[in-house]
Amino acid sequence: MSLRKSISIVHAIDLDSVISAYIFCRIFNKSIVFDIYDHYADTRNIKGVSGKLISLIERKLAQRADLTILADEARLEQHALKAAENLMIIENVPDVSWPINELVVEENKPIKIGYFGVLEKQHRGLENLLEVFAGSEKFELHLAGYGPLEEKILEKSRSYSNVKFYGALNHEQGMEKLSGMHCVVGFYYLTVPNHRFASPNKYYEHLLLGLPLLTTYGTPPGNKVVNENTGWALSEGIESLLNWADQLDIDDLRIKGRNARNLWEKYYKNYAKETIGGEYLHRLNRISSND
Repeated sequence: MSLRKSISIVHAIDLDSVISAYIFCRIFNKSIVFDIYDHYADTRNIKGVSGKLISLIERKLAQRADLTILADEARLEQHALKAAENLMIIENVPDVSWPINELVVEENKPIKIGYFGVLEKQHRGLENLLEVFAGSEKFELHLAGYGPLEEKILEKSRSYSNVKFYGALNHEQGMEKLSGMHCVVGFYYLTVPNHRFASPNKYYEHLLLGLPLLTTYGTPPGNKVVNENTGWALSEGIESLLNWADQLDIDDLRIKGRNARNLWEKYYKNYAKETIGGEYLHRLNRISSND
């Protein structure tokens, strides 16, 4: 409390911290930023009366904060919010650069599909990728990360030469591995309700790398890759993967990869500088001056 006179703004992340931060700010006349990474009840699968009450509290605090940040416009629907003066969208765009490499697909060579991230047993489609592509002569499956599915992936990599597993990697190492792929994967199965509003790094990383993204139909990344022709949005399950593999055209890989990188160059290359270093700081200065 002895430092409160030197504080003008409190930046609180999610509902865990915003309640106490909001009370502090209102008592001591400070401005508050409510940065909502994820919808609290949906992420924790809290349903019924408890879930509705928590969501109501979260929404009211979002409406009353001096500045509320969401990761995607789709989150407005999830939080039952409308566009407002105190609301700002800051997408999960990585503040990194990457060299432009033309996607090269050689005839009669396997198509490399890459995934780097948490290895969940369900809801992310990894189990279906293994089922469909392990042993394929047309495709190679390259996986990196850690999680509950790790043991099964290890078993598959020992049994099938086209399944490559690299274990846990840091972000730079993971991106380096992905850059050698022909296609990257980021499934968000709707068996997890929160995936209806997914705003993952993987969407922006596929743009940065200039590689097409294989993702889930009915999700924000799925809608975006279809609208911008930078990837494919598939229904959940093995059958849709089999159909995609049968119908895949090599030229389509090149076209979607080129579209992805062009979109990065046009909209996201300077996103951090323009949005974080620009509009966000401008808004902080404005609410700070209102103290």
